[in-house]
Amino acid sequence: MPSPPSPAAAGLCIALLAVPWVAHAQADPPPACIEVEVNGERIRDYACISRLLAPATASTASGQPPGSLLIVRQPPSALGLAHRAATQQRMGNAFGISTQPQRPPPPPPPARPGR
Repeated sequence: MPSPPSPAAAGLCIALLAVPWVAHAQADPPPACIEVEVNGERIRDYACISRLLAPATASTASGQPPGSLLIVRQPPSALGLAHRAATQQRMGNAFGISTQPQRPPPPPPPARPGR
């Protein structure tokens, strides 16, 4: 049977688990936005609210556009969207004339030998 851990080892484990929370707690909190009330009318600091809602500068500094922008820049054929060239190819000579696509005539039935 394994022996129980020593109190020093247990204390070390607890200290290692607490390090991320301590480091996070020491980080500077974002500045609070102040609202002022003048003559019964509240005035908000919209510049402060905009700074709080702005994306972090580290994510924009990576140089790579967000995934949604990459999807928007793809051609319609890659996204499976209909465009004029694909519709014209599918409709054939019925493009602009009919709602039914052009279909070749059905092949004749094969000849049966012996009849």
